[in-house]
Amino acid sequence: MSNLLPYIGDVYKLFPDQPYWAGLILITCSTLCGMIVGLEREARAKPAGVRTVTLICMGSTIFTLASLLMAQGAPADRARIAAQVVTGIGFLGAGAIIRDRGAVVGMTTGATIWTVAAIGVLIGIGYATAGLVLTFIVVGMLMAFRLLERRLSGQCAFSQCRLLYDPDGGKTRLLLLTILDEYRVSERAYRVYAEAPLEMLEIHYCLTHRDHRLFLADLIKVAAIKEIQYPPVLTDERPAATASMD
Repeated sequence: MSNLLPYIGDVYKLFPDQPYWAGLILITCSTLCGMIVGLEREARAKPAGVRTVTLICMGSTIFTLASLLMAQGAPADRARIAAQVVTGIGFLGAGAIIRDRGAVVGMTTGATIWTVAAIGVLIGIGYATAGLVLTFIVVGMLMAFRLLERRLSGQCAFSQCRLLYDPDGGKTRLLLLTILDEYRVSERAYRVYAEAPLEMLEIHYCLTHRDHRLFLADLIKVAAIKEIQYPPVLTDERPAATASMD
């Protein structure tokens, strides 16, 4: 067990005379950790995806490494630059939190950004293994809490609706698709059909939960819509693709 301690502890102790190798390993590790968390966020169609989260984690590690290098052989505070990561990342996380359509969104994204930056700092001081362990804990918590929320809020009941609208030279379709994009509705959840002289947008969605069907309120405000049809489709079984805000 004692032989394994250097590998799960401070990486700098593995390369006492070659700190650049330690730095390379730590930056690579922080990039990997950021990608793991970012992939989970990307899969949920969140604003902070793989690239953003990876850069945050890697940047925190680089700032920490720079802080340690600048303090070598000098009467300087080794944590001075790294400490500013906490302040700086707070502004970035706050920017991800907005009030939209009567609800506060982005709280989880902001907290994730803050936590990933902390992992990057931890890796930067040499504890790569601890950073990897915490990364999997964070991803596990995000997935577990999402499953718990689904159980507490009840099962989804899926339905579909069809919007018949005047194409207006393609302008109406563009407007409807823009609204769906704002709500991050998957392209697989809807289809557009030509029903001359009108067009039809057919969309699958969850009828049970309010946040899963918020986009409908904006869709029906489009003046070019002539008719809304609700086919008799209501099931607890998830279709191939549905519109949701999970």
